[in-house]
Amino acid sequence: MLRKPDIFKSYRHRGWNPADSVPVENIPGLRRPAVLPLVLQELETPRAVGLAEIAQVNREIMLRTNSRLPPGIKLHLLAIGISAYNEDYAKNLRLQFADRDARDLASAVVNTQASLYADVRPHVLLDKDATKERILDELRKMREGMEPGGNDLAVVHFSGHGALVDGRLYLLPYDVDARSPVKIQSKGLSIDDFRHELVKIAERGRVLVLLDACHSGAMTMDGTSLPMDSTILRTELAAANITVLTSSSGSEVSREDSAWQHGAFTKALLDAFDDPAADINRNGLISTNGLSAYIVNHVPSLTGGAQTPGMEIRYRVRQRDVVHKRCNESIGR
Repeated sequence: MLRKPDIFKSYRHRGWNPADSVPVENIPGLRRPAVLPLVLQELETPRAVGLAEIAQVNREIMLRTNSRLPPGIKLHLLAIGISAYNEDYAKNLRLQFADRDARDLASAVVNTQASLYADVRPHVLLDKDATKERILDELRKMREGMEPGGNDLAVVHFSGHGALVDGRLYLLPYDVDARSPVKIQSKGLSIDDFRHELVKIAERGRVLVLLDACHSGAMTMDGTSLPMDSTILRTELAAANITVLTSSSGSEVSREDSAWQHGAFTKALLDAFDDPAADINRNGLISTNGLSAYIVNHVPSLTGGAQTPGMEIRYRVRQRDVVHKRCNESIGR
């Protein structure tokens, strides 16, 4: 209830009278039942009000246009996590939490971003489903689901092993043959092939790549160590309209810990979705500025300074001109 301003002076002398009050629900814009659950979810009233406004506008447009989906940018997500590699040729590559990294990241994206995009389309490949063929197939489907020349956002996350063999980089899918370096070259997902698919996706929208592929213990079954260089990986994948964020730099090892039940990189990513400090624009959307700053600060803290994430941004300014910039492109709208 709100008191009428013309009775403020006499209020202290004669006490409160319900007749001198105006029900809040009678004032347009103040009764907002849709905001309450968002306040409980976000724990921040201005942000909750903003999300409710976006949702209401989208509902109105859907009604007026007889559309099944709200307007705006779509978010496409492919999360890949491989902990249990195939038992025949790569069981020595086993990780603890890579599958959980992918599953929980996908869940966090859906839970926090669904109200901010016209549609969120998550796809998750875990362990035996994350074969080289399936990964490439899902990347093609992602591209086909994006309108040509649009502004959709595609997020590709990979948590698993990577390898540098004879100067060439590979991501190691579930069905990789790790009996020798030569066999990895024939069954691994080369960065050239991966980049080729990402570039085609980037022709239809923006691409964010999140890579946690420099874990310890990577070696072939014949005992050959498989080195990895996250800086080279990041540089070789970056292209116009593609932002690449890696869990570490150079030959640093990406760490997992049972205390987090995640890798350090994914732990920091998940925390970023829940921490208002990562939302530097206070609009519900996490920019690359905010995300990179948050990850760069938090991962070294989690790992005692042993792991330093890195980011490479390249985006298209005009059709034929590409400018390299750091931390200046919003992940959201």
